[in-house]
Parts: sequence; C-alpha cells; structure tokens
Amino acid sequence: MERSILCFSSTDWDGIWGSRQQVMLRFARRGYSVLFVERPAGPEHLLRYPDLRWRKLRRWREGLRSVAGNLWIASLPLLLPGRYYSSAINRINQRLTIRWSSRYVSKLGFSSPILWLYNPEQGQLIGQFGERLSVYHCIDEFAAGTAGRKRRVISALEAELLCRADIVFANSSLTYENKRLFNEHTYRIPSGADVEHFARAFVDPERPSAALPLHPAVAEIPHPIAGYIGNVDNRIDTELLATAALELPDWQFVLVGQTYPQSADLGALMRCHNVHFLGSFPFEQVPALVQAMDVCLLPYVPGEVTRYRSPLKLYEYLAAGKPIVSTDQPEVGEFSAWVKIAVTPEEFVAAIPRALEDDCLQKRRGRVQVAQIHSWDRRVDEMERLMWAYLETKDAR
Repeated sequence: MERSILCFSSTDWDGIWGSRQQVMLRFARRGYSVLFVERPAGPEHLLRYPDLRWRKLRRWREGLRSVAGNLWIASLPLLLPGRYYSSAINRINQRLTIRWSSRYVSKLGFSSPILWLYNPEQGQLIGQFGERLSVYHCIDEFAAGTAGRKRRVISALEAELLCRADIVFANSSLTYENKRLFNEHTYRIPSGADVEHFARAFVDPERPSAALPLHPAVAEIPHPIAGYIGNVDNRIDTELLATAALELPDWQFVLVGQTYPQSADLGALMRCHNVHFLGSFPFEQVPALVQAMDVCLLPYVPGEVTRYRSPLKLYEYLAAGKPIVSTDQPEVGEFSAWVKIAVTPEEFVAAIPRALEDDCLQKRRGRVQVAQIHSWDRRVDEMERLMWAYLETKDAR
C-alpha cells in the first residue's frame, strides 16, 4: 500500500522552522514519501518581504530538491495577487497550482497520496490528485485580524475546504470549536516540541559536560536574561516588553528572531539600553541561545490574532526546562502549574524576577518531563492513528 504525502505548506522549508516542517519530517522518518510544496506567493509578497524574495528566487532555480531520503521540497511559481480578495482569482491560482504540482507528483510516482493542506483557500485541490485521504491541518486562523471583503472571502474559502476535507486537525481549543461546526471529523492536535533538540538547553548539574558551549551572540550579555524566541511582529506586545525593560533595568531582554517593523512598533524597545535584537539564527543553534536565558517569555498581545494560537514556543521552553512568564492566553492556561501567567502589565513585570527566584532543579526537570508528553513524535502518533482509523472505516463502507 502506497504511503505518500503531498503537502501544500503555508511556509517555506527554509523559513521559520515550525509545525509544518516538524510534522512532515516525522512522517518521512516513518517511511512516508513526502513532497513538501512551499508557501504560495504573489508579487506583493516579494515586494513586501526582501528575505522571501531572495529565498524564492533561489528555490525556483533549484527546482525539485531532496532534503531527506524520501522527502522532497518544491516551490510554486509566482501566483496572481489578491487570492484573499477574489474567489475568481483564487480559482485561477488553484488551477495553476494543480497543473504545476501534478508534474512533480507524477515524477515522484505518487498515485494515491494523502493530500495535506495548510492554506484555507485550497479546497479546490481536493480530488485533483487521486488522493486516498485529504487532511486540513489548521494551525492558523487566517481570517483573524482581518475585516471587510478579505475576511468574507477567507471565511468562505475556508468553509469550502472544511466541508470537503476528510479530516481536520485544529491546533487550539477555540479553533477546534470553530472548525468542527463544518466537519465532524475535526480533532484538536496542539503544537509540540522537538524535545530531544531543546532538552540540550537543559543544564543538569549532574552532567555538566553535556552543557552546550556558550553561543557567541549572547556571550557578552550579562545576566539575568529574559529571552524571547520567535518573530517580533504584531503578535508580540512590544509596549509590554518596553515597560518590563524600563521597570527592570538590571535585567537584559534578548529577542531572537526576525523583526517586522512594518507590523510592530519597535521604537520604544529600541530606545531601551537593556534590550538586544539578535536577529534570526538557524534552528540548530536555537538551544544554545535558549540555554543562556534565565527566564523565557511569551509576551503575546491579547486579541483575535493570538487567541486561537497554540504557542509552539511554550512547548520548546518547557523542553529546555526554563521558567516561563506569559501573558494570559487560552492555550497557556492548562500549564499554569509550570508557567507564571500575568493578566496585567504589572503582574507580567513582577513575574519575571519571581520566576527566577522560584526556580529550582526539581522544577526544571519537571518541565522537561511535561514537554515529553507534548513532543512532536506523540503528536504525529495521534495524527497517524486518526488517519488510518478513518481510512479503515472508509474502506469498510
């Protein structure tokens, strides 16, 4: 029986390393042949994001590329702009996507793959590849934070996808509640952690030789350090971070990730002498950066954009054994025994030094143990179980 996956991702393989790559890499390790089609992009995206422009140009020159023994990546050609403002434009883009990707599906010999979708506009892809199963892995609320025509078009396109997909995996409780209204085969599968990777940041006094070397980017930054790993964009409460930096002048605030000044006001943060923007680093180097952090932060803004998210960094911080301070978010609440959750800015500021004072070896080990329950391997175990259960029921009809 063929075990192949045709995945249409909402990110590039060499972009921010997250859920999509983690899931597909694990399926590939389990013997599935995987074609990972990178995020769709139009000319407006290339103009807005220079890093994306150069990444896309490089990928188009490379064509189909193998990144593992049975995992390949390919990047879609430039699509028409406005897919979230016009259903007609989206239909044209999906026809282009089908025509372009079919040749790679044929080249790799996929005859009845599992079709795995991440974008809400891709309902028209279902049924075009002879797939035996279609999965919508909903890790973002694409309509969140939008309004008017764009919101209506995205909602209508996603409703079509939800009704046509065989299975829906939703990564938060609120997303699950929303999506199951359209599809009874909807399951909550939160984000997870590459526990083995991030546990390298856990410094165990019984095994000091296992500690990672100090990363040069943080070598000269004095302690204590409060750190954040991830994009600095409109999901991050930059005003809250600036307040914390001013109120805690003896602390250093380290932000690791790409900054998006077009969506986030960084002025106040940049004026703080104890705030350090380190930029992006390869995924392989991230544990060494987390290791240097005394407290890890989840400073998300309240509102629709973040309310539906299952924060990937929560699980990665836990895997590193680090004390965590977070703003009040729905998906963080169930970890209140391990995370200090702040409702007000005053609580957030006060929680940072308190998190370090309350920390101990037993708590650090406990966080790592909790993360192991929420590893990507276990997440994919559950996805695979649900997929094959659905197929067995389908074949028995």
